[in-house]
Amino acid sequence: MIVATTTTPIPPNTYEQIKQIAIPPYQPFTQGYTHTYELKGHPNFRLLEGVAVPPHSDGIAGYRPILMLHNPGNNYIVRGTAGQKAQACSPQPRGTLIILDIDAQHEVHGQDPNGNHGAWAGLAWAPGGQPLPKSEWEPEKVLGVARDEFEGFLGELG
Repeated sequence: MIVATTTTPIPPNTYEQIKQIAIPPYQPFTQGYTHTYELKGHPNFRLLEGVAVPPHSDGIAGYRPILMLHNPGNNYIVRGTAGQKAQACSPQPRGTLIILDIDAQHEVHGQDPNGNHGAWAGLAWAPGGQPLPKSEWEPEKVLGVARDEFEGFLGELG
């Protein structure tokens, strides 16, 4: 479930620059729901790519900040789900920063059921590769700190 959101400017070519520092070396998305890449020299960030992801819970009481880098045709919507009811969200365009409660059931919904738009991509911030514990963080605090972290990363990249 998305618990907080804002926008942050992303310089042109950011997605391409991030793919250049992906570990293992970047490969175009071909199968499965998601791929995750570590980033050389940036242990607290991950590149996520994927297509529609079925409803699921990560089973961890934590938050995952994700900055949308690429959402082709604004086809994909990251949202919470509860049984048959989905969280009312609009597609997240490039530059949208979401705070995802990964303990709650969530999905990536593709508006094109045939997946003809290609993969979405997001940049996740996770200190030490781990989500931020809900017992230590409030959503608005995560949003502010994550925005600063993403802006710092983008500044170093540019």
